[in-house]
Amino acid sequence: MGIISQDDWSLDRRGQQAQERHKAKVKQAIKANLADVVANEGLILSDGKNTVRIPVHSLDEPHFYFDKGQQQHVGQGPGESGDVIGSAVPGKAPGTGSGAGESPGEAVYEAEIVVDDVEEVLFADLRLPNLRPKEAQKEVVEQSEWSDVRNKGLHANVDRKRTFFEALKRSQMNGQDFHILKEDMRFRTWEDIPRPHHGAVIVAMMDISGSMGEFEKYVARTFFFWMERFLSKHYPRVEMRYLVHHTEALEVSKSEFYAIRESGGTRCSSVYQLGLDVIGRDYPVETWNIYPIHVSDGDNLSSDNHSAVSLFKQLCEVSALGAYLEVHAYQKQSTLAERLQELAAMNFRSFTVPSKEFIHKALQHFFREEAVG
Repeated sequence: MGIISQDDWSLDRRGQQAQERHKAKVKQAIKANLADVVANEGLILSDGKNTVRIPVHSLDEPHFYFDKGQQQHVGQGPGESGDVIGSAVPGKAPGTGSGAGESPGEAVYEAEIVVDDVEEVLFADLRLPNLRPKEAQKEVVEQSEWSDVRNKGLHANVDRKRTFFEALKRSQMNGQDFHILKEDMRFRTWEDIPRPHHGAVIVAMMDISGSMGEFEKYVARTFFFWMERFLSKHYPRVEMRYLVHHTEALEVSKSEFYAIRESGGTRCSSVYQLGLDVIGRDYPVETWNIYPIHVSDGDNLSSDNHSAVSLFKQLCEVSALGAYLEVHAYQKQSTLAERLQELAAMNFRSFTVPSKEFIHKALQHFFREEAVG
């Protein structure tokens, strides 16, 4: 009978190591399929409860494959150091070529992922650009911190380590057997630390005119969906205001913003003016970082373009960043988008989405300190 003389702890860690490899593989798969995952309607409508499937390469441990057509293999017959034990057939990879093959293929399976898995990858590098601390904030975020250890306090806050050492020190100094007395008890205490609130607001503006078809509305709502997920995860105190427009603009609730269906013409200046009114009434520049973000197909009345650009310029002047996202299947800029480029020297960014696979690039373009294409 064999006797194990020492424990091999690596055996106990193999399950954990395999799990970590699996998580790493899933993360790699999400990165490789990020464009499709972000635009997946199943995740958007799931509210984090449903899953989608993505391909993940096999997690098999590395091992040798032998050519069964050979009469001799490694370990059979003579051999010398440096002998080649096998090589791939030039120009032929597993699963390629004509006819039935004998080479093993690479196993691929589908892993289920939820919104949280995607957020970890998608939001890793996203930030609110130009976010600055504001003075004279009306409200602060209170954060509790353990600040001291005292000999009186709530029993639930007892510091076991400090209590043990106090009892040990007293017992040794007095030459007594170790035991814990009431005078040895130590309790942790805390205090509320005021933290400055950056005071940020997103003014979400969406075109709901007749020229916004199903594809355009889907891209707009998907973009705002992931934007809100990002903000709630990293900036939970950021406020949201929801504005929609055709030839006229109005403020709506969050539920209405994602469900409303309208038609009619397009006058973008109406929503820019409403945005300025909301900011001027509720969000002083001295105490708020302001982010007006407009999504449209750019099909605006030509006679309105001059007023629209002028009003958007005023939005940029009072904002940390003004953003314009245009949805255009042919990746061509509208006349409005071209005119808005006059604001490029200001804190203004624009992006064109020709297909739903570009939604994640739009998020990366707007929500970084430096814009990316």
